[in-house]
Amino acid sequence: MQDKLQRTDTIETVWPRLTHQRKYVATVRHRMEQCAKIHGNASVKIGITGSGQKPCYRIIYLKAGEEQVFGSYWDMHDPLEVGAAMTANWSDAAMTFDELDAFFKSQIGWKST
Repeated sequence: MQDKLQRTDTIETVWPRLTHQRKYVATVRHRMEQCAKIHGNASVKIGITGSGQKPCYRIIYLKAGEEQVFGSYWDMHDPLEVGAAMTANWSDAAMTFDELDAFFKSQIGWKST
């Protein structure tokens, strides 16, 4: 296992490292769902400065082909105010809501009714 997060890391690639996998991803998924309901789409990027156990995250959406920030959050899901200078601290890779939803459900053994 690599120690340092890479710019290509996503929640899926850090899943084995997450301290509280289910709770963390469920809350990210919930925030992404809120964004998708308002803006029609949502993706998530993670902060790459830590170890991947509790990464901060940024939810984004596309509007007229441009990436917009819905919100940035600490690992405990409190809002994180991040200026433009902090752009380098986010992964380049992102997961869409549908990708995160499918991945999360596969990891927790979700059975649809």
